[in-house]
Amino acid sequence: MNRATLRFGLLLRLGGALVLLLALDAVASYFTALHFANLVYDRWLIDSTRSLAQAVRTTDGRVVFDLPAVGLDVFQFDEVDKTYYRIQSARRGLIAGEPALPMQAPSPIGAIRLADGTVHGQAVRLVWIRIVPAGADDVVTVAVAETLIKRATLTREILLVMGAPQIALLGFALLLAWLGVSRGLKPLTDLAREIESRDHHNLAPVSEAGLPREARVLATRINELIGRLGSVIGAQKRFVADAAHQLRTPLAAVLLHAERAERAPDSESERLALRALHASVERAARLIQQLLTLARTDPEAAASTQFGLIDLTGLARRVGEEWVARALEHDLDFGLVVPEQAVSVRGDERLLTELMSNLIDNAFRYGRRQGRVTLMVEAGVSPSLSVEDDGPGIAAAERHRIFERFYRAPGAGGDGCGLGLAIVREIASLHEANVEVTSGENGDGVRFCVTFK
Repeated sequence: MNRATLRFGLLLRLGGALVLLLALDAVASYFTALHFANLVYDRWLIDSTRSLAQAVRTTDGRVVFDLPAVGLDVFQFDEVDKTYYRIQSARRGLIAGEPALPMQAPSPIGAIRLADGTVHGQAVRLVWIRIVPAGADDVVTVAVAETLIKRATLTREILLVMGAPQIALLGFALLLAWLGVSRGLKPLTDLAREIESRDHHNLAPVSEAGLPREARVLATRINELIGRLGSVIGAQKRFVADAAHQLRTPLAAVLLHAERAERAPDSESERLALRALHASVERAARLIQQLLTLARTDPEAAASTQFGLIDLTGLARRVGEEWVARALEHDLDFGLVVPEQAVSVRGDERLLTELMSNLIDNAFRYGRRQGRVTLMVEAGVSPSLSVEDDGPGIAAAERHRIFERFYRAPGAGGDGCGLGLAIVREIASLHEANVEVTSGENGDGVRFCVTFK
């Protein structure tokens, strides 16, 4: 299980960046130290080369190197490095010094030149100058070389002097980074502690006061999640409460009619009791179906529904055909008015089928006996679906309440459970459609019109 913390991740990235910068600084410091070490000892070599050049003279027209042995010993004395020199005449060849000392390419008279080379397998720093002694018609090259031990030692000492403060600065920077990251993450840790301290009953929004912008975004999203969770829990509680309340009556009726059937003194009484029992079971089954449909149309439960293009004309024909038998059974004039062409809307076929069925069922239950019910589809910029009957209608004062769950208008007949129109409203809301209730043709009955955007 990955237990890495955000603080550790931030410090790891910041520490890595600081270590990389320290490594780059170490490389730069090395070349800086090497430059100054070479600068110091190159000046000494240049001075030594010029001193040897002053010992080159002309005697009887010949170039000679006039430096006592004691002077040469002093010149070459060094406890750490080995010093070499070479005096080379253009005419006479080697005059004095180390034959193995490499001679470089010709250079202008009097100009100092520096280069790297090797003598007896050891790396050396080489300086040379070409001169013309007074009274001579010869060119003499004076070269001095030194091994690199002192230079390497001085370079290391400079690196140590420069590196120790930088390493200490890195440690101080990491400490400051730790404090800064801890301070910067404090709003998030406080938010985490507040959420951890809650139980499942506390669904109040978390406070966004004093939070930086990034943490406010997180708190906002958490509050949105808490709000959705509260909606889901609320919907579940309402569903359980509604189901418990509404199922009590039909289940009691089922038990009552079952007991009557058991105690019936004759077959006729038993038949009537069983018929009443069958009607009560049907009513309970429809109520359960309506409750489950209402639960599925809850916005949170239907959030994952995939909408697609639906042909309202074809759907109305299919749904209407399913209700023809019941219309004939109740001696109703059930009509279908749809355009010839397809009328497309975005929606869910199962939910729209439920919407049509509930509107038709509502018209069948509360319309006039042996009356007229019409299912209509209209095309246009805003397609619509309507169900109209010629029954007693709905009073204008009641029209805003008929979509409430389990509400039935005073004096309404039928044996509905008061959920059909609530389901219609929820399905229409999911499809971003409007439901309008008006009087039917010539002011008779009622017309429910669902208009799609």
